[in-house]
Amino acid sequence: MNKFISLEEISPDNWRARYQGNYGVYTIKMTLDGNEATDFSCSCPSSRYPCKHIAMVKKAIAERMAEIRKPVKEKEITVESVLKDVPQKELYDFLVRQARYNPELTNTLLLEFSHKISAGNKSKNGDRNGDENSYSLILRKTLENTYITNTDLYDYGGNVEIDALDQWIDKAQTYAKQGNYREAVLISKACIEEYADWLQKTDSYMTDYINPDYQTTPFEILNTALTNSGVEAGALFDYCQAEMAKPKYSETDMFDEFNDLLMTLSAIINPDGFINLQDNLLSKVPDKSSYEAQKILQRKIDFYTQAGQPEKAWEVMETNLQIESYRKKVVEKKIENQQFTEVKKLIKDFIKGSGNRYPNYWHDFLLTIAQKEKDAPAIREISFEFLKSQFDAKYFRAYKSTFTGDEWQKEVETLIKTYEKSSQQRFSSNIAEVLVAEKAIERLIAYIEKYPSLHVIEQYYSMFSASFPEKTLALFRQEVDIYAKNTGRNSYETILDTLKKMRKIKGGETVVADMVGQYKICYKNRKVMIEILNRL
Repeated sequence: MNKFISLEEISPDNWRARYQGNYGVYTIKMTLDGNEATDFSCSCPSSRYPCKHIAMVKKAIAERMAEIRKPVKEKEITVESVLKDVPQKELYDFLVRQARYNPELTNTLLLEFSHKISAGNKSKNGDRNGDENSYSLILRKTLENTYITNTDLYDYGGNVEIDALDQWIDKAQTYAKQGNYREAVLISKACIEEYADWLQKTDSYMTDYINPDYQTTPFEILNTALTNSGVEAGALFDYCQAEMAKPKYSETDMFDEFNDLLMTLSAIINPDGFINLQDNLLSKVPDKSSYEAQKILQRKIDFYTQAGQPEKAWEVMETNLQIESYRKKVVEKKIENQQFTEVKKLIKDFIKGSGNRYPNYWHDFLLTIAQKEKDAPAIREISFEFLKSQFDAKYFRAYKSTFTGDEWQKEVETLIKTYEKSSQQRFSSNIAEVLVAEKAIERLIAYIEKYPSLHVIEQYYSMFSASFPEKTLALFRQEVDIYAKNTGRNSYETILDTLKKMRKIKGGETVVADMVGQYKICYKNRKVMIEILNRL
């Protein structure tokens, strides 16, 4: 049954709801500015934006606020009226006692008041001054008591939420909006460090199902602080370098986030330092054509591009042609510059080293060059190399362009024989496509008559039905009569769709009426079939 499990304001104007939906528990987050939702998200699988749960949560919040604003009835006992007369020491003891046995209350109190702890430990820029970040101590203890189970994976539909991280990240975002970057940075660092530690201790298969925002949002907050001069670039640079060197980040997205932040920082304070760091990382990767190597090289390219040094970015690509996407870009540029000799070598070297497993676009490049050079033998060789295994209209046209009229007629027969050998006495779409391209309509009909099937006829009948309506209808009728021996609603629906197509062909109304009449006699006991035919 669909219903709200919880609805709470986790920080001023930031709400979170849990909703039991058709596919598990959804987490809906919403930030309000007055009555307007300025930011929202929902973990449900709906493709609609916004999904229906956003409006539901907004309505639920409005109802909650309306309830809160109701005037207090005379003689009604409220929390405010009770606490007013409770001595401070008694209230303090009560909260401590309750928090001891209530983790949620503990976290709520810490969220609200922990910024008052050890203010001396926090420097102006949110960096440590010898003492450990107090937020780290809080999060560490909270995460130590956080466990992900298979039930969580089911309940959350494969996108598990961790309440404590949600609340602390929201708190950091609130501080950032308020301009209190010291606290925002400290909380973000604590989230990064303690979450990485916790991930190391969690079953690896579980980590794939945890909300990925926990690995990215804290870095977004650090970037916001940097943009608004809320943290010193040098101190943050040193922090990133020191932290990312720790093994706990190597298998997480946080390693890439550290690198992206370092790239931004390096442009400000130490450009060479970032490049040296990437080169050092690359030297430790044994396979320079691997995805890991490409990620590092791409960071260098992005850095040079952002720094307004496109020539250096291009140099990285030109000197790392073992990365296929870089070789492709280099080839495209050299074709544009008509450096055809170099390009052909680049492509042929790649094809030779790929073990005949490579994308078709390399053939496309070679064909483009051959056409620009008007090299008929090369066009023929490249086109046939592709066509011999699979028909393609583009290569077919290129191949045909290298033959005279008489030569081409002989070559068409050679190509058809090549496809016949591989078809092993079965229908070949390659042969059919050649006949279509050559407008050999009667021969196409004869070929389909040799290997008839309802699917094949439906695929090609539009090519010849106008010129040869009687033959087309005869082909259809033959195959539909055979198909009608099948039973089941799906089969009957297929027959109905085919009959509708047949009726649009010249003379089709008469043929279809005759067929339907026969089916109603032959299959009079098939109630579903008769019902479906009556829809015609």
